[in-house]
Parts: sequence; C-alpha cells; structure tokens
Amino acid sequence: MRFSIEQSVAVDPAAAISAYANPAFYEGREARDNISIIEVPRHQRNGDQVVMEVRFRFSGAVSSAVRAVVDPKKMTWITRSEIDLAAQRSQWTIVPDHYPNRLSGHGQYRFSPGATEASTTIAIEGELKVHVPLVGGTVERVIVSGLRSYIGYEVTLIPDVPPL
Repeated sequence: MRFSIEQSVAVDPAAAISAYANPAFYEGREARDNISIIEVPRHQRNGDQVVMEVRFRFSGAVSSAVRAVVDPKKMTWITRSEIDLAAQRSQWTIVPDHYPNRLSGHGQYRFSPGATEASTTIAIEGELKVHVPLVGGTVERVIVSGLRSYIGYEVTLIPDVPPL
C-alpha cells in the first residue's frame, strides 16, 4: 500500500530534521496510537550523514485472524533511517524483528520550508506491505491509519528536542 503524509511544524527545516536525527527525540516517549518505542539501538553520525535505528512495538489489539498467523508479542520492528542533514531528507526501511517475510516497508521524509519563515512541511512517502493472505490489505490500512495519527502527534514534539 502506497501512502503519503504531510505535516507542518513551527520550526525551520534544519531544526526539524535535526530532531529526527537525535536519539533524545525517541527516548522516553510515551506509547501512542498502539505504537511504543522500545529503544534506539543505533545512532551513528558522520558529518551530515546520520544512521538512526529505532525499535518499535505494536501494542494494540489484533483480530483472531491476525493472531492465527502472528504472535502479537512478536510485533516489533526497527525503522532504519539514513538521514542527510544537508539535503534535508531521509530514507527509511522497516526491518521486522520477527516474521521478515510478513512485513516490509520503505520510503522517505522530506523537510521543506513551510508557509511561514520559521516553519517546515514534512512530507512522508512510503510503501507498506503486509504479506498475509486474506487480511494483509486490511492490516495495511489499519497500520497506515495509525501511522498518520502517530506522526501527527510526533511532529508536536519536535520544538522541544535539543539541537543535535
């Protein structure tokens, strides 16, 4: 399932992308919209290039049909982001901890000047695929819906993140 999400935040693009490249943006965050952050297992910076890996857990309820093919306790994954601070964009890939043949996803974030001088438009484009017969499309729609809500919340936290 292809998707796109656009959000605005009242900081300049450099500050917005810097937040996504900073482990402090993720650590200690409360669960939201059935998504919990477990840890930041990798953060590596080389000049304007940052590799960030964040481990997430789906903590919501799942139907019996989904439970028949996956263990809800194993619904964890890493989102691996390759962030280019100078270009103000990042590429991300989902790497499941379990069931690598059941979930795949990739995409990009772009950070552009917003409508006002000190604002940013964050555009997220991606593709998410749940490889489970009969319920895969339904699960994809549920995940993308939750992702829209989660990112809407996430961008509200950006102004509070210290510079990288």
